[in-house]
Amino acid sequence: MSDEKKDETQKDPVRKASGFLRYSGMAMQMLGTILVFTYGGYKLDEWQQNKIPVWTLVLSLTSIAASLYLLIRGLSQTGKR
Repeated sequence: MSDEKKDETQKDPVRKASGFLRYSGMAMQMLGTILVFTYGGYKLDEWQQNKIPVWTLVLSLTSIAASLYLLIRGLSQTGKR
């Protein structure tokens, strides 16, 4: 019986670390997506010499929506496991 308890306690830290890495990976993916799209919009506005940063707004909002979609999809897949 003590062997079973040791196995459970050894697996628990691994699960915690795995969950932490999974969620921090999702956060980095969100951050990267938002930064890349926003930077692309900024460069498009700079290239077109727009007074109002239309592309920056459009692409940054699109990237936020895409990031939230990927987050929700990732969390729903995590819940099924």
